[in-house]
Amino acid sequence: MVSTRTVHEEHRPPFEEWLASLNLSESTAQKLRDISHMPDKLLVGQEMVEILHQLNMDDATLQAALVYPYCQQHELSDAEVAENFGAEIEQLVVGVRRMEAIRMLHNRKQSESKLSAPDEQHIDSIRRMLLAMVEDVRAVVIKMAERICALQQVKKADEETRVMVARECATIYAPLANRLGIGQLKWELEDLAFRYLHPTTYKQIAKQLDGKRRERAEYIDNVVGSLQDLLNNEHIKAEVYGRPKHIYSIWKKMQKKRLTFEQLFDIRAVRIIAERLQDCYAALGTVHAHFKHIPKEFDDYIATPKPNGYQSIHTVIVGPQGKPVEIQIRTQKMHQDAELGVAAHWKYKEGSAGKVSGYDERINWLRKILQWQEEVAESGDLVEELRSQVFDDRVYVFTPRGDVIDLPQGSTPVDFAYYIHSNVGHRCIGAKINGRIVPFTYQLQSGDQVGILTGKEPNPSRDWLHPGLGYVHSSRARATIHSFFKKQDKEKNQQAGKELLERELQRAGLPVKMAADACERFNVPST
Repeated sequence: MVSTRTVHEEHRPPFEEWLASLNLSESTAQKLRDISHMPDKLLVGQEMVEILHQLNMDDATLQAALVYPYCQQHELSDAEVAENFGAEIEQLVVGVRRMEAIRMLHNRKQSESKLSAPDEQHIDSIRRMLLAMVEDVRAVVIKMAERICALQQVKKADEETRVMVARECATIYAPLANRLGIGQLKWELEDLAFRYLHPTTYKQIAKQLDGKRRERAEYIDNVVGSLQDLLNNEHIKAEVYGRPKHIYSIWKKMQKKRLTFEQLFDIRAVRIIAERLQDCYAALGTVHAHFKHIPKEFDDYIATPKPNGYQSIHTVIVGPQGKPVEIQIRTQKMHQDAELGVAAHWKYKEGSAGKVSGYDERINWLRKILQWQEEVAESGDLVEELRSQVFDDRVYVFTPRGDVIDLPQGSTPVDFAYYIHSNVGHRCIGAKINGRIVPFTYQLQSGDQVGILTGKEPNPSRDWLHPGLGYVHSSRARATIHSFFKKQDKEKNQQAGKELLERELQRAGLPVKMAADACERFNVPST
């Protein structure tokens, strides 16, 4: 079974009927009615809302998603959003829009390298930047929903545009959805991107899946029925379902294990959703007691969860007619976590910007996301490892060329200048943030684009070293400035000492040549 979302206006119910199906609060529903004009933007907003609604996101997230296409096209200003929907919605919209800088950076780099594989360090920087510059994780989830819609909309675009959007989603957003644990978004981003990046392979696998779809469906139905009867007979509280297969995951497994389509174990797949943890292991024992299993295909991710928190038991049995069947066993809560990920853990109070989960819990969650393990991206070779703690103590800013610079929290334009090069710092006479002149004491924010104005000669100020004035925060910049003045002071002191020595020699009636001899003896330049 393979499915992807499609946007078809003619198949969508009337707006009021669609709105009623979401079971939103009346206040939220009315706010959405107020901007239900402009059908093209409404269609995209509705699709985003449906994606997020399936993730059980809160009303504020749904409002922000429906509003965002209007803001994207400048039909609504931030002030209008704040006035009509409140500050929380405005901040979510701003958070989503700030990620446009990530898209523009990624696309520019892709244009520079044409259609080559993305650079590992560059992808690392973009992901870190993305998470660091968004204060509310809901904005990241909204953005992923928007990218799914973008993948659907580029179907009629030219090939270069399709590939650019697809690569962005495959290398940035699909792995991010995985780390956030949102399976629903992960597979959809992967499959839609894969369709444009490898169209021939996508069609081949889709054709093979369709080829024996009815036969495979009947087989799975029989296995599901047999397993359900076995569990019922053992009084194990669990439900058995057929499990859809996604084209990208099929291709990825074929590549990893060097298998043909026919050799794959999990083309036939079922899932057992148990009521309690002990029921999971009871179900596993019952399945293994009645079917031969393949030991090397067994994994217990309940005992040892994946880095993103995923929990489930995976096993492959030899089913009827000697055909392998993959079985996943998990509790309902584990299933919800696997499908909704971070969305299942973020609970928001209706009408309040405050989270039920505390700030520390949010930070810990996001830091877990950033514990990147080995993960092969769409290119097939891109193995990434990120060990950065980015929220409390780092900021990520752009150079005018679009490179991402990682600095300590509290850094200033002077810190940035010295990070680029000591000579840039020494000659720094001004700074621009996002095109606007700012004082040297301005504290950089993640997402800022920083430009440094330089003079012809090195001329740092001693005031920059004063800790109470706020010109410099990083130890790197402070040490470089201190070294400059130490060297400068050494030369001045040597000259002053030489002049003092000559005066004393003259006063004593001794030859001045003795000063040169003294300089030579103490290894001090005499000219």
